[in-house]
Amino acid sequence: MHGKIYFALLLLSLALLASSCGPGRELTRRNRIEVLAGPELLDRVVRNQLQAETLDGKARIQYDDGSFSMGVTASIKMIKDSLIWMSVKKFGFEVARAMITQDSLYVLDRINNEYAVEPLSYIEDRYNLPGNLGMMQQVLLGNPVFLTTANPESTLEADTYRLTASSGSRRNELWLSAADYQLQRLAVSDEAENRSLDMSYDAYADAGLNRDFSYLRMLEVDSDETGNARITIEFNQVDFDVPTEIRFDVPSRYQRMGK
Repeated sequence: MHGKIYFALLLLSLALLASSCGPGRELTRRNRIEVLAGPELLDRVVRNQLQAETLDGKARIQYDDGSFSMGVTASIKMIKDSLIWMSVKKFGFEVARAMITQDSLYVLDRINNEYAVEPLSYIEDRYNLPGNLGMMQQVLLGNPVFLTTANPESTLEADTYRLTASSGSRRNELWLSAADYQLQRLAVSDEAENRSLDMSYDAYADAGLNRDFSYLRMLEVDSDETGNARITIEFNQVDFDVPTEIRFDVPSRYQRMGK
């Protein structure tokens, strides 16, 4: 697996590594929406993040960069502060497997009997994307990620908060439900590096945790290295804080991918 397919798997890993998709729960509105200043709203958002030690889910994933597209199903597992694991299937057959740890990215190509092992710094060096396990796990859980939290400012429009933070060329924007601080959209950009990420969150439903989980994510990433790519992740099953078994073995017949 080379070129577009390898890069697509990298992006899929990030997109997890950045959703029953039934209707989300109706929000209960407050009689009076509390108006919060930027620092106070930022603190409220951080304190209201979804918390889970493990995740075990299944999802449909669609990738499209304009010249190459693919739709797959995936089994996705996460152990907090340890790893993210993914098995990708097409027509019921596993075509790839990926695992992200604190310092490395592993990919198995079942079609060509190849494997890759790269440091997470490879993602930053080659694709100018953040190589950080903690950030990827936050994306997977549906929590906001921050390139910067400096100079936070908030505005309230109807029943939606907009929270912005900026430092130098880096900028964060969050759109949140004013009723319960539920994340609706996230946009992060770095003008100096000419890269951006925009993700919308939909189909919220009860996850049996401290807050609801977004079962549908739509992600758009753009940079000089990646071009423009769109990824949709639609979870149809997800369990939290359950015993999770991870297997990632490289068969002896597999050849290491050339760069």
